[in-house]
This record gives sequence, C-alpha cells and structure tokens, in this order.
Amino acid sequence: MGHAQQVDFENLKGLKSVKVSGAVSANTVYYDSNGRNARDPFTYIAQGNIDVSWFSFSMPLGYSYSNQGDNLDYEVPFKFNRLSLHPKYKGIQAHIGDVSMGFSPYTLNGYQFTGGGVELTPKGSWSFSAMGGRLLRAVEPDDDARTQPSFDRMGYGAKLGWEGDTYTLGLIGFYAQDKVNSLSIVPDIEGFAPKENLVVSIAGEWALQKDLKLQVEYAASALTQDSRAEEGDGATANLAGLFLNNKTSTEYFNALKAAMDYNFGNMKVGLGFERIDPSYETLGAYYFNNDFQNITLNASRPVFDNRLQLTFDMGYQQDNLNNQKIQTTNRVVGAINATYKWNDKINLVAGYSNFTTHTNKSLNQFDDINDNDLTDEQLETLDYKQLSQNSNLNLNWILAQSPKNSQNLNLAYSLAASANEQEGIIRVGQANNFHNGNMTYSIGYPKRTLNLSASLNYNYSDIGMNDSQAMGGAVNLGKVFFKNALKTTFGGAYNSTTNEEATSAVLNFRAMGAYTLAKKHNFNLNVVQLFRKTTDQQVLREFTLTLGYTYAFSVGKPQFKKGKQKEVDFGFIYREHEFKGSHQKISSEVSSLIHSPDFASLKEVEGIVRNLALLEKGIRQSEGGKDRKYKESALDYLRHLYKHKDFLDIYHQLTFKSLKLLYRDALRLDLRVEKEYVILQAKINTLKQKGKKVLQVDLESLKRKERQQYAHKWMQQQLNEISYEDITTSKGLLKRFKKKYISKVFDMLEVETPKEVIFEFLQVSFADFYHKRALEDLELE
Repeated sequence: MGHAQQVDFENLKGLKSVKVSGAVSANTVYYDSNGRNARDPFTYIAQGNIDVSWFSFSMPLGYSYSNQGDNLDYEVPFKFNRLSLHPKYKGIQAHIGDVSMGFSPYTLNGYQFTGGGVELTPKGSWSFSAMGGRLLRAVEPDDDARTQPSFDRMGYGAKLGWEGDTYTLGLIGFYAQDKVNSLSIVPDIEGFAPKENLVVSIAGEWALQKDLKLQVEYAASALTQDSRAEEGDGATANLAGLFLNNKTSTEYFNALKAAMDYNFGNMKVGLGFERIDPSYETLGAYYFNNDFQNITLNASRPVFDNRLQLTFDMGYQQDNLNNQKIQTTNRVVGAINATYKWNDKINLVAGYSNFTTHTNKSLNQFDDINDNDLTDEQLETLDYKQLSQNSNLNLNWILAQSPKNSQNLNLAYSLAASANEQEGIIRVGQANNFHNGNMTYSIGYPKRTLNLSASLNYNYSDIGMNDSQAMGGAVNLGKVFFKNALKTTFGGAYNSTTNEEATSAVLNFRAMGAYTLAKKHNFNLNVVQLFRKTTDQQVLREFTLTLGYTYAFSVGKPQFKKGKQKEVDFGFIYREHEFKGSHQKISSEVSSLIHSPDFASLKEVEGIVRNLALLEKGIRQSEGGKDRKYKESALDYLRHLYKHKDFLDIYHQLTFKSLKLLYRDALRLDLRVEKEYVILQAKINTLKQKGKKVLQVDLESLKRKERQQYAHKWMQQQLNEISYEDITTSKGLLKRFKKKYISKVFDMLEVETPKEVIFEFLQVSFADFYHKRALEDLELE
C-alpha cells in the first residue's frame, strides 16, 4: 500500500475549481491445474488511484490490497509500505518521507531512502539539490538463513550546477555511513561489516561548435569496507580520498565517461569512452557494472530521399583493467540496421550484428566448482573465443486498405548463431544456430467491426550435437458489439517441439471480453485453457480465469466565475490508449496502467518499479503547467512502460536456454566425474588387496568425487524436469533464483548489456546455484 502527496503553490490564482478524479478496480483470478505448482487457486486484488485537486493543490492517493499480501516471515533491511510528500513553490521542490532522488549514475542513482530532499531551480544560471536520510534500516540476525542482517545506514548528498550559454558544470558529493552500534550483536559473516563511503563527481557539457557537443563526467569513490579497522598509513588514490579518513580497509575507485556528438547535414556521428575501475561501488546505487573499458562509435544517415535509414554501431570492450584476474575478456561488437520504405504499403527492416569475445577461461563452468587441485589452474587456462552473429529481416505489406476491408501480411526471419573457438579451431558440438521464421496474415472488416488473423511459426535449433525443431500456428477472431461497448476476442494456438530426448505439444484456447458501461464502468473477463503433452509424462492441464472491474470517475465543482464557460479538455493518444481531461485525471489513468493485466508482471522487477516511480513523480510535478510540458512527461512514462513490457519474456527465454545448456553440460561432465570416481575407487581397492597403505589424500579425494557424483545426479534430475511453464510461473527453486537475480538482469539490460553476456551470467549463476542446492539436499555440506 502506498500514499503520495504533491503540493504546488506556484499558480494558486490560476485555477478556480475543485475536482476529484481517479479510478478504482478489483480483479480476481481462479487457477486450476493437475500438475505440480505453487500458485494459489484463488487470488484477488483491489487497487485504486484517487486525486483531489483544489487550485494548484494536488493530493494523489493510491492503495492496493490482495490476499497474496506480504508473506515474508523473515526480516529485510527495507520497507514495503511507503509514504511521501512533494510540496512545490516556484523554483523550490521538496521531497519528504519515503522518497528517491538521483544525482548521477556513479554517485546517487535512484536509491530509495527515508528522510528529506530539496531541489532549487531559481531563475538564473545555478541550481542546487540536497538529500539526507536513512538508506537501510537495522536488521538483527536470527536463525532464519533468509534474514538479511544490516546496519542502520544513513546517507547525505548534494549537487551544485551551473549553466551558461554554451556549457554546463556540475559538482556532486555523496556520503553514507553504517552505524556500528545499531546492532546488539554483529554476526560473524564473511564480508559483513559496517561500511563508510564518500563519492565525489565532476561533470560538464560543452557546445564546442553549433553541431559539436562534448560531455565528460569523472567520479571518485572512497569505500571503507570495515569502519572498525585501524587508521591507514597509505596515500589516498583519488579525489574522494582527500576528504575521507583513510583506514586499512579503505579502497579507492575511479570512473570516467566521455562522449562527443557531431551533426553535419543529415548525418549524425557519435564517439564514446567509458572506464570504470574494478570493484567500483557506491552505496547510493543498487547495482553497478565495473572493471571494464568501452570505446564506441555510432553513426546514422538517411539516403535515397529519406526512404532508407541506415544506422551503424561499433564498439570495443575490455575488462581485467588491473590484470588481477586469471582471465581477461576482450569484446568487439558491430551492428548495422536498415529501414527501407519501398512505398506507402511496403516496409522492409533488416539488421545484422556480430560479437567476438576473446577470453582465457575454463570451457565448462562446472570445472571451477568441482576442481580441488589448485596447482593446475594455469594449465587449464585456455585461449578461447566466443563468436556470435545475429541477423533479422522483417517485411510488412499492406495488401489492401479500404472502408470495406483491410489486409496485412507480415513476414519475419531471424538467425542467431554462436560458436566457441579454441586455439583457432571450432570443435564438433561447439557451434549453435537458432533459426526463427514467422508469417502473420490479418484481415479486418471495419464496418462489421470484425478482425481475423492467422499465424505460422517455425523454429529450428542445432545446439552442440543436438537438434530440435518447433512449429505451430495460431488463429484469432475479434469482434465488437453494441456500438463498441463490448469487445471480444477468441483464439487458439498449437505448438509442437521435437528433439532427440522428447516431444512435447502445447494446445491452448483463449477467450476475452471487455464491456464498457456509461463510459466509466469497465468489466473484463479472460479465460485460458491449456493442455501440454510431453513424452512419457502425464498430460498437463491448466485453467485460468480472470475477472476484473474498473470504475473511472471525475467530479468537479462549478466555476467560481459567473456565467457559463465552455471547458476545453486537454487530451492526447498513445498507441491504443486515449487520454482526455484534466492533468490530474490523466495522471491517474497513466499511473494505473501498471496494475492492468498487460503490465502487472513488471511489478516483480524492483528496478522497473523504481524508475516508473521517478517518472510518475515527474508527471505530478508538471501538473497545472503548460500542456506541452505535461504531455511530454506523460509520454516519457508511457514509453518506459512499453519499453520494458517484454522484459520478463527476455528473462524467461534466456533462463530456459541457460538451463537447457546447463543440463547438457552436466550430462557430459557426469561421465567424466563417474569415470574419475571409478578409477580412483579401483586404485584404492587394489592397494587394499595388496595389503598396502592407502594414502589419506586418496581417501579424501574419493569422498569428494562421491559428493560430486551424487550432486550431479541430483542436478540432472532437477534440470530434466524443468519446463518453460515452470520458468514463467517461477516454480520451486526457480522462484528463489528469480528473486535473487532478476533485478541484476534488469540492470544489465538497462545499460544495454549484450544478451550473450547476460546468457553467460545466467549460466554461471545457475551452475553455482544448483550445485549448492544439491549439496544442501544431500546434506553433504
């Protein structure tokens, strides 16, 4: 449940009415399945957003209640319920309560805290922001392993800016410290200690010429890993170290980012450089990529009378900047995209990208987990390349467009290929190719308010030495009744997947109805029936029914001025959404979209929710101002919402691919582990038969091999039983993994980390995660 209030005293004389607007909704979901699942059979949720406005005073109220509730039976160092106030007067904006602010990516970056902040933007060249409050609350350790003990952490920061005609300058300082005495008992946990952090940043932007712009930011972080440590004698290593008391556990990090953009004619060229020291960290950000250096070049230009738009990107990335790692990775990225408008009816989009990664690493992530001999690490280090290529082609053809009917054809093809090259050779089983083809045909009859669509899809994948293919199709029918009051959709889909191990088929039927009564009452019904058949397994049956109701209202009082005045409502359209009315009314409608079924899954990702909250704050701040500025704030929110609509789908796809490869790696490694176990067992038996002494090191090695063998058998069983539906519904151990890593994956996508890097991150994380769970299950640790 959340509450927010925003007060703007700037234009009190400009408004003459009181209005109450908003929307309330209630949704219930019934779920039934004959398979194993962790979902509740019946859930409900009631939500609402209400705005009360008078003059320029605005008090938004939001609530959410569900029987899912807060089921955590352990402690976490942050709050779920939040209350905030954002009063404003002219160039003074305050933030009070549970709020978040952002100074820059390297200092304070959207971190939520409980306290206060202020932003001063007076008329003139300078601006000032400051904040102070609690970043984390103290949590005492207990016997529950899920409890996250933490110190009470306080943070303070300020940002000073100056803007000239051709330049801007900014200076940022951020300080955070853990209170040592906030815990009665400090647990003896590796890496857990009270921290202290100071970050200083200097940023500037210069327009060197009319079409040439340069941007630079330098940040220095001094982080004391244990504030209880003794005073240090070493010299400070960066700007932040000059202002922080140096201790033996203090570390110093630097970050530098520069970019140059040049426009000449219709062509745009950009050059960028970014370098972040290994282990760079600020306590004002949730997650941070470090230990890398990027050089990027991009260009775009329209040709052929703007019918063809070309964009080009190229980059080089390197890690292990201080040569402290056993492995070093260099990555070269190149991409080109083209959009060609053949005519008013035909559009063609094509793209190609390649990734070449040079690294020294073990070929299989299980090796480092299971290897107990540290003397052969150098021998196991290999000259290794990972090659990836992606290409796509999309054709959209408007076959017909008239009042009687409209027809559209869309053809799409994509290829993702990757290979592992060792010492210049790509061995058998080290090349993967994923082919995807899709064709969609749709026809509509506007006068009959009837739409039909049919699609076919085909996928062929050769992963290592195993091939698989999937094919299927879908049909959908849409019809509108009662003068657009009732919208209905009926559809069905069938997909079949075949590989060397099994064959599975999925059949589902969908029905949806949405009815609008008196323009304010909306009723929604959604029914899904799914059947899934897999070789040697029982047919899985799932039934889901969702029923919802939404009431949107707007109540205004008469104008204070005498005489009738025609009220002109402000409005705009974004995609299929039409917004019309006062700023406060539109704000409620825009911010309530996150609670609709299409976007509800985004609420699982903390980073998305945090960013949307910041954008919603921007919408509220622009209420009562110029329509153009308000519209742009609302569009920023909507663009961000749609940008991340498919984020969870990307996570699920990469997760499924990671687990599939992980299972095959486990099978291959299991043969080696079993062979080593048998050889060592035979050696010990031979020594015993001959009456010779068995070395203790051999007995310990045999015990380790036995642990590995049992662990791998357990892992294979777990991984073999996982289906794509298990991933999307986060069943079993997948729920624990998702909760731990999904925000990190989101942050990686936010900074446009290549999917290949995310895929590798997930694969290594899954290997470590399941290995530990295996040992826990077998009680071998």
